[in-house]
Amino acid sequence: MNRRVLLTLCVATIISAGALQAQGQFGIHAASAEAVAGWQKMESEDRSVWVNPTPTLVSADIERALPFRDPTGHNSVTLVFTEAGAQKMRELSSAQMNKLVAMILDGKVIFAPSIRSAFPGPDRLAQITGNGPTGLTVEQVQRILVSVNRSEK
Repeated sequence: MNRRVLLTLCVATIISAGALQAQGQFGIHAASAEAVAGWQKMESEDRSVWVNPTPTLVSADIERALPFRDPTGHNSVTLVFTEAGAQKMRELSSAQMNKLVAMILDGKVIFAPSIRSAFPGPDRLAQITGNGPTGLTVEQVQRILVSVNRSEK
């Protein structure tokens, strides 16, 4: 009897941990406006983008995320990268110059901007603005904050 209860608790814990981990997953991926073999076709706003299935940056590459709302009501998130994360972002921005990167949250593209300049040298800050009428939605901001600012890093 005790083994069955223990086994049930272990299975429930594993399932719960998997569900929590799947919720609020944030990553930055190389992306393309054209089909790329092995990349996943995803929808972003009103267009399709092909996204590298392996993220270049994940929550562990980000020291913290801070919400921001400008005077016109546009929501965004300021990311403060770790040193390693900033280096990865510099490499990604150089490799993806005039190409797309995709911000993925919970398996969905929330923003897929084109890289117009290399990520600055010593600067470790980036801002995710979104393309909606008010930038990111309040829900997207909250989910990014939860994903990035977890204490289990």
